Amino acid sequence: MKNTNKINNIDQLFEETKIYAQNNNIEYIILFAKGVENVLKLNNMLKDSGIKLVVTTFPSNQVLYLENEDGELEENYPEILDSENISILEEKDISLVSSTLPLEPIITPGTNTNPYSIIKMTLDLFGEGTSLAVQSALMPVDNGYIKPSTRVLSLISGLAVDLETTNSRFLFHPDKGLKINHVIK
Repeated sequence: MKNTNKINNIDQLFEETKIYAQNNNIEYIILFAKGVENVLKLNNMLKDSGIKLVVTTFPSNQVLYLENEDGELEENYPEILDSENISILEEKDISLVSSTLPLEPIITPGTNTNPYSIIKMTLDLFGEGTSLAVQSALMPVDNGYIKPSTRVLSLISGLAVDLETTNSRFLFHPDKGLKINHVIK
């Protein structure tokens, strides 16, 4: 696995990953997104390339709590899950996987334990956001959109990860587990 030079903006990330996917015969690009603007931009760039776009987001069927500038928690719902946006994606034949993140902790009131935090911290040593890119690649396999061992590019803003995916249960399996080939950041 190797790193490349810094990606300066989302357009550059999309262009570089499209070229990378074409040069490496990668059939799927997975994009983690909360809105539709960049999804539609990437989908347009991939037109006639033969590369399939799969979009992932979270949370599924639950509210996301984000801290505002005053330090208070506010309820948020990903824009991409709005029924109008889902219709737009369906019209463009873009697969949307809305699920929980595979390495998120189970909420246990009164405790702050997360057995997955060490996995996320270790993945992020390869570049900030690598853990989210990996989780985004696990989601389509866990939900039946992509078969295990499929080579994909998983994108988040500023980072792309070339990997052979698996389902969450086999993350560390010696033969069927996740394989990271290249981190593009």
